[in-house]
Amino acid sequence: ELDRHLWKLRPEHRGQGYTGGLWQYAVHINYFGDVVLFSGWTLLTATWWMGWLPVAMACNFAGPQGAELDAYLRQRYGKDFEDYQSRTSSLIPFVY
Repeated sequence: ELDRHLWKLRPEHRGQGYTGGLWQYAVHINYFGDVVLFSGWTLLTATWWMGWLPVAMACNFAGPQGAELDAYLRQRYGKDFEDYQSRTSSLIPFVY
């Protein structure tokens, strides 16, 4: 986030989407981080039934929430976002 924030502060980047840093691996890299974090918490609790939480989060991020954010980014950045999205994983780097 710090890299993205510092990049966004530069006036020449106004109106552009950030595609560097971890965002070069997945469009929704923050969502992937949330899934990994909650998966770790599930493992730490050592209760199998808590496994629903990261699965539900991943389904939500890959489904309705991700689609809503994609629509917003497509509207805001247009063809630049479509090009970025076509060459970058959506949620899980190198997989999906």
